[in-house]
Amino acid sequence: MGFIKSSLALALASLLVACGGGGSDGYYNNDSKSNTSPSAPDNTTSPTDVQTIFNSLKVEAASLFGQSNPEQKGYVDHALDTYAQSVLKITKDIRKLDFKSFNTTNRLDRCFPESKTDFRACYVFKGKEINNLLGSDYDSWDFIIDKGIDSTGIAYDDLANIRLKSDDIIPNLESYYGETYLLVFENENPLKNLQDITIAGAFSHPFQQAQGLQKRFILINEATSDFKITVTKSGQTTGTVMGALSIYKVPATSDNSEYYVTEAGSGFNTLINDNTNVAFAEPLNFRIDSKLGVTPSTYKILNGIETLNLPSVSISGTRIQHTTPSLNDKEYTGSIFLEGPNIFNFEQSAINSVLNFKHIINEITYEGTSTNTSSGIVTTFTSPSSIKY
Repeated sequence: MGFIKSSLALALASLLVACGGGGSDGYYNNDSKSNTSPSAPDNTTSPTDVQTIFNSLKVEAASLFGQSNPEQKGYVDHALDTYAQSVLKITKDIRKLDFKSFNTTNRLDRCFPESKTDFRACYVFKGKEINNLLGSDYDSWDFIIDKGIDSTGIAYDDLANIRLKSDDIIPNLESYYGETYLLVFENENPLKNLQDITIAGAFSHPFQQAQGLQKRFILINEATSDFKITVTKSGQTTGTVMGALSIYKVPATSDNSEYYVTEAGSGFNTLINDNTNVAFAEPLNFRIDSKLGVTPSTYKILNGIETLNLPSVSISGTRIQHTTPSLNDKEYTGSIFLEGPNIFNFEQSAINSVLNFKHIINEITYEGTSTNTSSGIVTTFTSPSSIKY
C-alpha cells in the first residue's frame, strides 16, 4: 500500500498532468458497501448489559453526545474531529476563493481525458501551493510529507519521532510520505460550477493539547477510500489510481441552507499519538458510505444550527490500556446523526443550547438530547431509556 509520491504536472508551466479516467461511478453510487442501517438488538439484552456497553462506547465516542473532552479524546472523537477540522474545513474555506487568477497556471481543460463519463475541466493544486491558496490560517499545516535535505543542507524527516507498534501495521509510515492534491471542478451549470472539491494524498495539521501542539497526520489513498481518481505521473503515459475524498456543496436548497454531501465510499486514515499508555502512534480508519436518493451523507448549516447525517459509517482503531490490560481493538459501524449549534465542539455553545442525537452503533440505537448548562453538559436518553451518561 505504498503511497504515490509523484506530483501532478500541467502542460502549462509543467505543473500538472491530466487526470486520466475518473475512477468512480459518481456520487453515492457505491453499491459494494452495505448502506442499510443495522437492525436493532434482540430483547434479551439486560439493562445492565446495555449500560456496560454504553460505558465502553462513551470512552471512545463522547463527542457523539456533545460530551467530548479535548484532553481525553477517544478514537471515534478523533475521527469526527479530523473529518470536521481538516477535510470539511478545507473544502469550505477553498470555496471563498476567486479562481480566475489560476486560469493559466493550475487549470486543466479536461481533468479526466480518458474518462467516458466525466468531461469537466478542473483546477489542480498540490503541496505548498495549498498553503498559499488557503492563507495564513494554514501556515502550520504541512501538505507535503517527506524527508530529505533542506536548502541549508540540514537533513529532515516530517515523520521524525513517530513510531508504529510493528511492521505489520497497515498503513505503514512509508505510506504517509507524499503530497496533497486538491481538485476543484468546473461545471456547465453555473450553479454547480466550482462546487465539487476533491482531496487526495497525505498531510498534517496541528491540534492543541494540554502538553502543547501535536501533529495529526492524515492519509487519503487507494486503500483508505473506495472513491478513486486516476492521475498520470510526470514522465509517464499510464494513469495511477489514487483514493480520494470528495465533498460537493449543493448550490441551491429549498430552505437556503448550506448543504454539503460527501462522496460515497470516501475514507481516510489518521495517526493518533495522544495515548500516553504506549510509546507508539495508533492508526484510525474512518469510512463514510452513502447511496443516491436513499442514504446520502450530509452536513447542513441553517440559522446557526448544524446537522450532520452519516447513515453508514465504520470507524476502527485501537486504544491500548494497561490498568485493565486490553488492546481495546474495536470497530464501530452504523449511523451518526447530530443536530444543534456547534455540534463538533458543543461545550463551546451558548448556555441552554440543545444538541439532538440519534446514532445506531453496533446495532444499538442511542437517541436523546444534551443540554449545555451552567454546571456542565447534561445528557438524557429516550433510547435506551434505561441508561445514564
